[in-house]
Amino acid sequence: MVKKYKLIKNWESKNFDTIIDVRSPSEFANDHIIGAINCPVLSDQEREKVGTIYKKESTFKAKIIGSSLTARNIADHIEKNFLEQKGSWQPLIYCWRGGQRSKAFSIILSEVGWRTYQLDGGYKEYRNSVVKFFENIGSKLKIILISGKTGSAKTKILQNIGELGGQILDLEGLANHKGSLLGKIPGLEQPSQKLFESKLFNNLKKLNLKKNIYVEAESSKIGNVHIPKSIWAKMIISPRVEIKADLKLRANFLVKDYDYMCDSPDLIYPLLSGLRKRLSKNLIDSWEDLILKKNWEELTESFLQNHYDPSYSSNTIKNDRKIIKLINAKSLSHSEISKIAKKILKNN
Repeated sequence: MVKKYKLIKNWESKNFDTIIDVRSPSEFANDHIIGAINCPVLSDQEREKVGTIYKKESTFKAKIIGSSLTARNIADHIEKNFLEQKGSWQPLIYCWRGGQRSKAFSIILSEVGWRTYQLDGGYKEYRNSVVKFFENIGSKLKIILISGKTGSAKTKILQNIGELGGQILDLEGLANHKGSLLGKIPGLEQPSQKLFESKLFNNLKKLNLKKNIYVEAESSKIGNVHIPKSIWAKMIISPRVEIKADLKLRANFLVKDYDYMCDSPDLIYPLLSGLRKRLSKNLIDSWEDLILKKNWEELTESFLQNHYDPSYSSNTIKNDRKIIKLINAKSLSHSEISKIAKKILKNN
């Protein structure tokens, strides 16, 4: 019997109208092809149920129940998501290894008449592509770092560079984290390491590697995720633009940038516990007193003087890297940040 759907090895080889990940929601949340939608043929609970029957009762019974659940779920997805699709619609379907889950979905969609493709090798094929990509990509990047002490508006400057047409890689944005001890963003979960790499992979594939790519100077770890080794190796030898701003300017900027912490001081206390072993009890106690008094500017200045600035001075990404521009910020207002971004792009 000739298959009406096509097996395809290279998931990037065609402009598919829709990429459909038919794995369970937890598998999808852990990592997926960026831009794919999740139409699970089995929910996490259903998958666990079928697996239990397979191991403890009968493989045949597991297949019967799995097939009935799969058919029901696929019908539900078609009714909810695909009723309006034209006959020319071309979806790509994938599961974990390109096995039964994506095959079942592909057969049914192709029987409808849609031009259906199944990813041979499934998610594992995609993941292998991502891993291989990161093995050597670092050496091919023309990175220029945006560096400066904490509070010197590096992220805002980077975003302005992007708005002005420069190529940027916003690692903190991809990581859903501000890259510091207080960098966790309320209401936002960090992606898994694999999903962070997928998001980074997707961004890099859109860039022109012959042109400069501006990246904020980071440590190798942003919250819970790590920058891929080849990119980190390139970052620590890349030239940098250094932003200088005085203490009060930076403290004032941070109070505005972290206003959600000023509104919810309870977010700060747990984070101080991580510094108790490194800093004196008197200093931590003084910070807690400033929190109680809601003296945010003095607290922030003390954070900078006693923790962030010393950490910056010892950070290996700054040591001995060539400074191609030194910019003294007169203020960190929106207009000044825009001017700084324009200066960085000029002649680079």
